[in-house]
Amino acid sequence: MLQTIHTLLSKQYAKLYPKETFIGVAGTSQALIAVLSQKYKTVGISNKTFFRLKPSVKRAIFEVDNDLSFIRPKIGIILGDLDSEELIENLPPDGLAILNWDDVKSKKLADKCKGEVVYFGTDPEACLIWASNVNIENYKTVFELNYGVEKIKVNYPLLGMHQIYPALASATLGIIEKIPLTRIKLALESLIPSEHGMQAIVGPNGSVILDDTFNSSPIACEAAIDTLMRVPARRRIVVLGEMGEFGEHSDILYRSIAQKIYKEKIDLVILGQGQSEIIADELKNLGFWEEKIMSDLQSGQMVGKLLTTLEKGDVCLIKGSRTVRLDEVVTRIAKKI
Repeated sequence: MLQTIHTLLSKQYAKLYPKETFIGVAGTSQALIAVLSQKYKTVGISNKTFFRLKPSVKRAIFEVDNDLSFIRPKIGIILGDLDSEELIENLPPDGLAILNWDDVKSKKLADKCKGEVVYFGTDPEACLIWASNVNIENYKTVFELNYGVEKIKVNYPLLGMHQIYPALASATLGIIEKIPLTRIKLALESLIPSEHGMQAIVGPNGSVILDDTFNSSPIACEAAIDTLMRVPARRRIVVLGEMGEFGEHSDILYRSIAQKIYKEKIDLVILGQGQSEIIADELKNLGFWEEKIMSDLQSGQMVGKLLTTLEKGDVCLIKGSRTVRLDEVVTRIAKKI
């Protein structure tokens, strides 16, 4: 009953704002807020903070998993492989879908949209905004941001090739809102990486830790390994804990991660307990050197292994679900750059 009343009140409250105020995003909103703040007072909202909106706010961005289904935004943004069909289907005829051209599922959502569709990605023919010459330099993601004949270099503080998509989506929205490319660059370069979200920090003995312990999924894990492979290193080491987000297909997905590790010839693999043991099993089946696998370790054992194993020039990726608390491993062995 209370939930029903809350929803009814929320619907009425939302009607007090112009329909262009609300923007829904399947993904993260950090970069979008930074770009739109170059022109408007912009905030991120959730179900808990919705009633804190004030008339001075001109743009309010919400992530689709924040239980704000009563809002019907005019603009919907899809960053990648996410369950976001409802967001696009509910856009009005005068609405706009901003879709990721490089993601197959995102691109297919164009058929569900009653309004206009624009794309971002890496294809200059299909995309309104596109990235070129993407590289990782000094633990930043560096790329050229293109719009028509305009081009500008962005030193993006968020580390990882996959991180360019929130940047491109935000730039696309910025262009639609008539924000100059130079201001978009300024906004993107001002971002601060989220804690435990692919942060490069100083590790033991002159090593570098890539702390990506905020959460994990099959796609995110493979993207993190791709980032590790692009960073210059004497040795590349992967530390993985159990990943609860894998669901009923966990066996297949853990084995696919093992296959990725085998393909990339990672120098050392350190694994936690639980289902992460599947990775060790698959690596051994593939013929990966057993002396390069340390498995079935508790957090304290991981700390001990890393303190004695990591050396100058090593780069170590640490990733797992929040529930296995690998962030505590990072805290015990590293300090922020």
